[in-house]
Amino acid sequence: METVIYVGILAVIAVLALGSILSVYKAFGKTKIERKLALNGDIAVERMVRSVRSATSTDTSVSVFGIHPGILKIGGTKFSLLGSVLQVTENGEAPQDLTSDVNVSSLVFYRTVSANSEIIKIELALQAGTGIFQKSKNFYGSAVLRGAY
Repeated sequence: METVIYVGILAVIAVLALGSILSVYKAFGKTKIERKLALNGDIAVERMVRSVRSATSTDTSVSVFGIHPGILKIGGTKFSLLGSVLQVTENGEAPQDLTSDVNVSSLVFYRTVSANSEIIKIELALQAGTGIFQKSKNFYGSAVLRGAY
């Protein structure tokens, strides 16, 4: 009889320990994905906003505004998608990836022009992970062109 009670207590402890381990694993996985999304999104949007602020004009013949996938060409810098990777091309050089280990699910640029200024708004949606660890996050940024005010 005592053996049955001890085995029962050990079984309960084992189940609780296993549940705790799985809970920590799940939390770690979600945190890792969220960090990856935040890091890639912040770097990409900051890079685009910085380029817009330093630009003096927008090349509207190459740029695509208001729809996905957007293309933004300002001065000698072009932001575009290759598949689900955000790339930047500067002065005709080879493109460089701005996002890694994440998929760009949406990239939309908006351009608003007034009498004295020109503003570019950026909407970027990223996805990462698989299964229960899949997550998506939206990022936004805007900037006024340097020579436009």
